[in-house]
Amino acid sequence: MREDVEVICPACHESIPLTVNPAKGSKTWEEECCVCDTPMVVRLVVDEDDEYTVEVEEVADVEPGTAAAEGLSETRVTCPACWEEIPLTIDLSAGSQTYSEDCSVCCRPMTVRVWVDDDGEAHTVDVEAESE
Repeated sequence: MREDVEVICPACHESIPLTVNPAKGSKTWEEECCVCDTPMVVRLVVDEDDEYTVEVEEVADVEPGTAAAEGLSETRVTCPACWEEIPLTIDLSAGSQTYSEDCSVCCRPMTVRVWVDDDGEAHTVDVEAESE
């Protein structure tokens, strides 16, 4: 179930809306602030009781050697609804995962499947349209 949350942009300190889907589990991605266009890392952390928190930090503030800096990888996929090529930021440190993501072009939901090998380096990403 998707939920709208408000977070504070780490750069401009404005309240900005985000849509998260805690039912799909923990996820880390990169997003731009809708006010100042500053890129930020967003972390949705869901615990075993299905309680969740949303954390944001400015991409420029991510220190080399941290989990956010080392675990994130950007890849490009083709949206199964509008056929546009879009970037996805995936968290390789989370291992193999399946989650829901909205296309940044047409906003339609798609299922993203990430397979990460044992060393956490090589990965495969597959997307498919979700029924609405």
